[in-house]
Amino acid sequence: MESSKILLPKKTSSSCTPWLWLGTWSMGGEGFGPHDERESLRVLQKAHDNGLRHFDTAGFYAHGKSEILLQKIIGTVRQELFISTKGGLIWSGNNVRHSASPESLRQQLYESMERLKTDYIDLYQLHWPDPDVPIATSIAALKEFKKEGLILNWGLGNLTEEELTKHLTPEKNIPHQVHFNPLHNTREVLDAGMNRCISCIISPLEQGLLGSGISSHGIKGISKKDYRNKNPYYCHKGAISFSHQLTKLTDTYDISKTLSILLWICAQPGVHAVISGARKTGQLEEILRFKSEVLENDYCSDKQGEGILAPEKVRAAFPEKLWNLLGSYEGLNL
Repeated sequence: MESSKILLPKKTSSSCTPWLWLGTWSMGGEGFGPHDERESLRVLQKAHDNGLRHFDTAGFYAHGKSEILLQKIIGTVRQELFISTKGGLIWSGNNVRHSASPESLRQQLYESMERLKTDYIDLYQLHWPDPDVPIATSIAALKEFKKEGLILNWGLGNLTEEELTKHLTPEKNIPHQVHFNPLHNTREVLDAGMNRCISCIISPLEQGLLGSGISSHGIKGISKKDYRNKNPYYCHKGAISFSHQLTKLTDTYDISKTLSILLWICAQPGVHAVISGARKTGQLEEILRFKSEVLENDYCSDKQGEGILAPEKVRAAFPEKLWNLLGSYEGLNL
């Protein structure tokens, strides 16, 4: 991958994989079923021990608890880590609302820095555009934070194709978090950001619906208090059927479902990083297996315009029927 698409911590090594990030939303202990903080800490520590250096969080996640948890592994290795956090969503009682004015973003940034116990953030992003605040106004605030040295990079999240084209035309290589996976195939957003953004994929397994656990059964596999009840794919028969088809096919070929999806996503044009969540060590093992598969088989691409991985190399190792299924879902993006 070309160097301009790489985000690195202050101190790095040749073993760093800046295209593979670990997300922390589900680690905070709210809204994702039974929680074991000690297990989440083991996941974070094991991720670090196995060379992962990029961690994504947000002040919104579990009322700040995800940031507090992440802080516990930072210790003396702060400059070896790339910490990405976000502002623009805040809690109001039990409800979440947008809040992306310059004053609010600054306050949220200070609160995140306090929870993380750091005097700088590697990447601070607008989590979602605020309907009541022009995106340009929020961007101006992020640029000011960088000018002041509070953050090293600024970025955006969840912009539409039109918003990307309008607001990032003058800029190059701005990190942008994109919801993309075989179910939620937002190809047009990746295309719009091809020469504007470092596209970082969020929810590659659609919050577990495309995984191998009980949540792959949709709302039948989660509790009534689970955040994912608000995810429309969890009650969409076509999406659940697709996940089950994928399970059957990967079982037939004796291939990891998670590995298959991550390889497929990272071989797509315009994908520059993938943020995969894990709160159990078994889930992390799948992510580390993906990392090992990529490195051992030399799948990484160095061609401009390609994704993280060289598609011809990945496809050559894939059963054709499985590759075709991953790109075949035609359900409406919900």
